[in-house]
Amino acid sequence: MKVLKGGLLATVAAGALVAVLTSSVNAQEAVNPDQGVAQRTAEGYEPVGATVGSFRLLPKVEVVEEFNDNIFKEENDETDDMITKVKPTLNLRSDWNNHALNLGAGADFGFYADSNDDDYEDYNAKVDGRFDASQALTFNGLGSFEHLHEDRGGDDVDADAADPVEYDRLKAEFGGRFKPNRISLGAAGRVTDLDYDDNAELDGGTTNNDDRDRQVLEGELRAGYEIQTGYEAFVKGVLNDRDYDSDVDDNGFDRDSDGYKAQAGIAIDLDRLIRADLGVGWMEQDYTDPSLRDVDGYSADATVRWNLTELTTVRGTFARAINETTTADASGIVATSYGLGVDHEFLRNLVATADANYQNSDYEGISREDDLMSFRLGLDYKLNRNFFAGVSYKFEDRDSNVTDQSYDNNIFAIKIGAQF
Repeated sequence: MKVLKGGLLATVAAGALVAVLTSSVNAQEAVNPDQGVAQRTAEGYEPVGATVGSFRLLPKVEVVEEFNDNIFKEENDETDDMITKVKPTLNLRSDWNNHALNLGAGADFGFYADSNDDDYEDYNAKVDGRFDASQALTFNGLGSFEHLHEDRGGDDVDADAADPVEYDRLKAEFGGRFKPNRISLGAAGRVTDLDYDDNAELDGGTTNNDDRDRQVLEGELRAGYEIQTGYEAFVKGVLNDRDYDSDVDDNGFDRDSDGYKAQAGIAIDLDRLIRADLGVGWMEQDYTDPSLRDVDGYSADATVRWNLTELTTVRGTFARAINETTTADASGIVATSYGLGVDHEFLRNLVATADANYQNSDYEGISREDDLMSFRLGLDYKLNRNFFAGVSYKFEDRDSNVTDQSYDNNIFAIKIGAQF
């Protein structure tokens, strides 16, 4: 089976390479760099879809053949495998002058060549929309359902798990923004519900994951002032309440908590050059269980997209947040992450991407700290408006001060797809 899949990967790779080499090298056309290189679609390569009333129906399917040399993220005795992934999606988007309504559904099916117990079936559905009450006042909403999985080797998956952990995530969000002049006011409310399934163990037992089930409520307020065109100073505050279904988890801890994040910053929107959102402030998370350490520290969120030229986009991110964990004796994880990426358009239908990311995870209450680094290179090619292909390589390395929690892995992937 693995030999057959390896042959398929090589055949598709050769076909994609021939298609690239035989494509005509046309002069670059002027494009609107209001979007980044990787997000925009050159004229003649965008999917047409089908007209359904005042909506556009856009079907798409993608097949990925992936080689992973460490599927369980082990420090020693790594296990490699070939994974075939099939990803169909269907989107229905409104084509209105005012307001917007979008509906979507998709799936991600994974099939392992050798480790069949790790096969998975993820799927999702969502709806989002915008209501333009006036030129100054808009409302937006979102609702989504996702059935997902965590691979064996994941941080919160027991080492003796016999198969991936499946879970459902339900989200709902509603918000609005009012900008009558230089001043803007915004508010949003979000709720997320997580429901984890129990999973089988290698010795025939069952791991209880019900103690991970929880609801997260968030409320956000934001006020901004446009200093000059393209520059807005802002302040914002976010309150959260994290409520677990179980009174105590399997280790005897009550993991309910509430917290806040307060930030001040600047938003930059220079249409043909740069878009950025930079905020810094303070965050706290207080836990109901007195044996769990409360967490506080500086908070930061930053995203930057800089169109260096019409053909090259530079992306940057920085974030610091308090994440959840069910690791015994740890209250939460202070995660600090950095990211830098570059997209370059060699041809209108040939785009290369490169990404480097680093994250430090500091487990509060226990002596554990992880440093995770990853690098990714990708090349995406559009044969025409209906068919596309791509290749990618990713390297990931985690260095932990806890025994058997360090690992590295290499992932090679090739994809082909169709859209209409």
